[in-house]
Amino acid sequence: MKLSATGRILFWRGGSLWIGLAGEPARSHAHHAVQIALPFPGAHVKFQGSTDNWTSYAAALVTADQPHAFEARAQLVAQIFVEPESHEGRQLQRRYGNAGIVALPPTMFEQQIDGLATAYRKRASDAALITLARAAVASLSGTIPEPKKPPDARIARAVELIRMRFGAVLPLSVMAAAVHLSPDRFRHLFMKETGVGFRVYLLWQRLECSLAAYVAGETLTEAAHTGGFADSAHFSRTFRRMFGIAPASVRPE
Repeated sequence: MKLSATGRILFWRGGSLWIGLAGEPARSHAHHAVQIALPFPGAHVKFQGSTDNWTSYAAALVTADQPHAFEARAQLVAQIFVEPESHEGRQLQRRYGNAGIVALPPTMFEQQIDGLATAYRKRASDAALITLARAAVASLSGTIPEPKKPPDARIARAVELIRMRFGAVLPLSVMAAAVHLSPDRFRHLFMKETGVGFRVYLLWQRLECSLAAYVAGETLTEAAHTGGFADSAHFSRTFRRMFGIAPASVRPE
């Protein structure tokens, strides 16, 4: 199988960094995360949205659940994925809404891009790379005033329970009861607060859990079971739908 990416994938609460060499293009897909693509100095990335036209970017942001294809063959790129439910994700969603694929001024991230490129080439620690990635996210989201209305505490608790029970069967009715809501009210409120249905959100979290396990050294089958998928085929189909590539085409360093 031809490689779609070679590099490092790092996780933190509410986000992840994929940094390294891009390979085969990612076909049209949509994932539940805000994506920030920061090519290394001198490089560029291409995105294709709802039209057939490919557009080149020195830096770009893709809003959550936006269908797109991606191409950066033989380019070194830092890609940051931010969960819309996180503080930074809410800020980014408020700023960009449903804008789709947005060109970002590379000068805004010059320091962070240079820092990420240098750190990656010097094989810096995971913690150092995560700090640089989060600084890039903060520079893009930190200027937006905090919403006056805080997130609903019941949905925040449900999200916390989901994160605590990766791989477990979590029916909507059980989650609704856990936060003292009827199933219908929970379904409506979850969509209102997160912008996505409960099952779609749960699937995204399970996928991220399996990916983290795969990057940590588990086989595809082991990683699939860690995230609650029936088998590696189920995991691979979901991964391809979310990212446009097969997990086996990603080679962690």
